[in-house]
Amino acid sequence: MLDLNSSIFVVIALVWIIMIILNRIYFKPVKDVIDQREGKIALESEKIDKMTQEIEEKTGSIEHILKEAKWDAAGIKEQIIREGEEIRERIIIDTRVESKKMFADKMKELEQEIFAAEEKLEKEIDLFSQKI
Repeated sequence: MLDLNSSIFVVIALVWIIMIILNRIYFKPVKDVIDQREGKIALESEKIDKMTQEIEEKTGSIEHILKEAKWDAAGIKEQIIREGEEIRERIIIDTRVESKKMFADKMKELEQEIFAAEEKLEKEIDLFSQKI
């Protein structure tokens, strides 16, 4: 069957030596490189998480400022509309007062013209009646 002789111990010793050499020359450096890369990945992942959090905070702050600006703009818009309506009302009232004043002045002028025309007519009638 199997013949166990001293060559098996030599083979085991050679395998063990090869494992030690491979461990020092190949496996350990490869493991170190892999560990370094995992460390870099973890560090970059933390940086990304921090940056994401900062972006979310800044976005929230910007959204809050934007909402306040919209409210302020709406208030300013309403104020401008109210002021415009007040100015319009004042203009309308002033125009009505002025037009009433102009109408009253024109009526006085017309009354004076009518009075002058009546006096002239009376004088002409008196003159005409004296001639007759």
